[in-house]
Order: sequence, then structure tokens, then C-alpha cells
Amino acid sequence: MKDEIGAARTGVRISPVSPANAISCSDPQPQYDYLAEQLDASGIVYLHVVEGATGGPRDVSPFDYTSLRRRFKNTYIGNNGYDLALASDHLAQDKADLFAFGRPFISNPDFVERLKSGAPLAPLNPETLYGGSAEGYTDYPSLSGNS
Repeated sequence: MKDEIGAARTGVRISPVSPANAISCSDPQPQYDYLAEQLDASGIVYLHVVEGATGGPRDVSPFDYTSLRRRFKNTYIGNNGYDLALASDHLAQDKADLFAFGRPFISNPDFVERLKSGAPLAPLNPETLYGGSAEGYTDYPSLSGNS
């Protein structure tokens, strides 16, 4: 990929411990540490890491994400269950450069403004995810009452 579009336009998303499609590794740390080193050497622009089970608990399996962070020198994006407090804490500890807030963005069209103002986040209705219609994607109200 990087050979076709350039390393500066290439990123990789990994899920070291997310149990997907019954695929798992009894000791993923060495495998993903090596992968992070190789991706760093390739010069790609970012590593997007699902920390824990995708859409589930962060502590599904023991794993040292800071080890990946040390091995990958470019932009590290933390993902999974972040809120403002956890993201701020991890940023202050240099555990990540950026954070992915996928689901909260769906239910909060004014997500950034809510974080800035300290306003509560609207809950997500998981029954409307991937449902094939606009419901749940375009009808969440903003703080001003508009959807």
C-alpha cells in the first residue's frame, strides 16, 4: 500500500486482543510488538490500535499497549472506550497522540462542542447501528435541539 500511495498517506489499524471470528493468539504481545517495529520501520504515518475487544471491554485480555507505543514512533491512535478523562490522562502520559471516538460521534452530532463545554453525551442506541436506514445516524439531537 505505501508503495502505491506513499507512507505519509498510509496507516494501519490493528486489534491485538479483539476476539473476532474465533481467531485468537495465546500470547499476542511478541507478535504485535514485532509488527509495531516493522510498521515503524516502514515509515507509515499512523498506527490505529483497538485497545481491548472491539466495541467491548478494554481489559478483555492482558496486553501492554505502551509496548506498542514505544515501538511505533509515528502517530499512535488509541481506540476503544475512550472518554474525555481517559483520553486526557493517556495524552498527558504520552500513551497516544490521538484518540478515536467512533460511537460517541454517532449519537452526538456536536461531540466536540460537548467535550469542550463539559456537556453530557447522549447515549447511543445500539439497536440502530448498521441497520440500513438513517435512523440512529441522522436523528440524534444536538445540544441546541436540532438534529
